[in-house]
Amino acid sequence: MRRLWSLGWCLLASAGVAAEPTAVARFDGSERPANWRVNFGHWEPENGVLVARELDQDKHAAASRWQIPLTDGAVKLKLRFAGAQGFHIGFDPAPGQLDKQGHLYSLVLTPSQAQLKKHRDKAQADSKDETLATAGYPAMDRQWLNVELRTTGDTVQATIVRASGGVGAKLEASDPSFHVAKPAVVFRALGGDVQIDDVEVTVTKGADGLTPAAKR
Repeated sequence: MRRLWSLGWCLLASAGVAAEPTAVARFDGSERPANWRVNFGHWEPENGVLVARELDQDKHAAASRWQIPLTDGAVKLKLRFAGAQGFHIGFDPAPGQLDKQGHLYSLVLTPSQAQLKKHRDKAQADSKDETLATAGYPAMDRQWLNVELRTTGDTVQATIVRASGGVGAKLEASDPSFHVAKPAVVFRALGGDVQIDDVEVTVTKGADGLTPAAKR
């Protein structure tokens, strides 16, 4: 079968700067990239983009993980809301990194708002998600957005810009728990369709001892 997605580990280098591995996924056909695992929902390439949506029988947000281990790095993608109420890009801590259960943090997007959230500890009954940064923008349902989520040490930065230009938002938040090894990039979609394309994951600091085959 011909592979109709493209995935490459590219070396990005300039004078005096160490090369950084970047994984690139474009959805020009019928297959997801290697190591892109589906946990819940529909995540299938359709008409040149990856379409994500909840499935009623799951009774859970659509969730998938591109298993690229990292400690620091950046996730870039194109995103269009086509009926969905929300979309998350985030991370879990690798096993043994933190004394907590559950997700680490996420960029939470809706057609009109972005938030950076530190997720609750599922082992603690009174633990709650914490919203660390919020930015609003004019409703951009069914418009392509360029999204970047970057983690460096304790700090997370997010940029959301309308692909046609002119409208966007920037957010930043910090927490000591963020600077840990992460086994995968976590994507979640809430409600109807989200269309995704040109996903790039750049690893600026690796996750020692973790491989893309690790499962969580």
